Amino acid sequence: MNAIFQNNHQLRNAVVRRQIRNPTVMSTVRWLCQVDSSNDFRAARIIATIPPTQTSNAVWKRRSFSSVSESEVNKFSEFSKTWWDPRHNPLIGMNAVRVQYIVDELRSTTESNQQNDDNNNTNTTNNHSNHHDRYVPPLTGLSALDVGCGGGLLSESLARLGATVTAVDPSIQLVQQAKTHAQLDPKTTSIDYRGGYTVEQLAQEHQNHQLSSSFEGYDVICLLEVVEHVTDVHSVLSSVRSLLKPNTGRLFVSTMNRTVKSNLLAIVGAEYIMGYLPPGTHDWNQFRSPAEIQQLMDEAGLEQVNVNGMVLTKPPLCGQWDWKLDPSDVDVNWIGTYKVKLEDRPQQS
Repeated sequence: MNAIFQNNHQLRNAVVRRQIRNPTVMSTVRWLCQVDSSNDFRAARIIATIPPTQTSNAVWKRRSFSSVSESEVNKFSEFSKTWWDPRHNPLIGMNAVRVQYIVDELRSTTESNQQNDDNNNTNTTNNHSNHHDRYVPPLTGLSALDVGCGGGLLSESLARLGATVTAVDPSIQLVQQAKTHAQLDPKTTSIDYRGGYTVEQLAQEHQNHQLSSSFEGYDVICLLEVVEHVTDVHSVLSSVRSLLKPNTGRLFVSTMNRTVKSNLLAIVGAEYIMGYLPPGTHDWNQFRSPAEIQQLMDEAGLEQVNVNGMVLTKPPLCGQWDWKLDPSDVDVNWIGTYKVKLEDRPQQS
């Protein structure tokens, strides 16, 4: 058996093929792999002892990993130690404007729903208007899913704003960093991080338990700086669609447009000239325009609500990235809001 599990990659694939879903066993296997590759044989014996009843109904099928690029996972796992260093992670500077966009869009959704239903006075996204004596975070009462959470940058912001956050990422190393960093703030310790995990797995998990669960979908799903790093965008969006709350849920997507400008600024400039990111971090051919994403959304049963550009107000110096929203400039970075198509929503009685 030792010959079968010669390295951690083969061991992980074997776990997937066996469709192990027991979290205790999985965490043990992962820990053994991380500590010492010589433990592969011991981990293999653990897998071999799992009763068939624990694997027969598993939801971790081969399809669950259809969107994951192993090379991308390995590449970003290397960033785990510097994830929270603004000199090495431009997303730290971008995070504030992304979060403000999300909050504003959700507030707009709430106001629209209240106009359509005068009796809807309990929506928690606007609690602060009904409680003048104390501050209520704007996302209080909402459930949020951060897909491709990395080291937890966006996840922590959503949690501090009151959301109940679930965060998934195929990189175990990045999620371990996220868990460690989350312990620094009492407001972020409750984030449900899942490393070595994909949105497809989460969708399958909820699908298998939908008859016995009261889960109606997430209020907020974030897919920020992810679509340019996956191998199957259709698979990701299909899974996201099944997890999004039909009537009021909002999906947020941000990526880079495939333009000459984005090639010069995001790749040639940021990676090869200024060295803000390691060369090869991005593949220009994987960038998507708002129109291309809109077409993919349409195929997945989703529709566009809003699109906005994100631009630098000045050249980044010494790790200082200052971003602002600009609806007229989506040439490089952009962010959009999406919802379930009207015809695909369940009829309300």
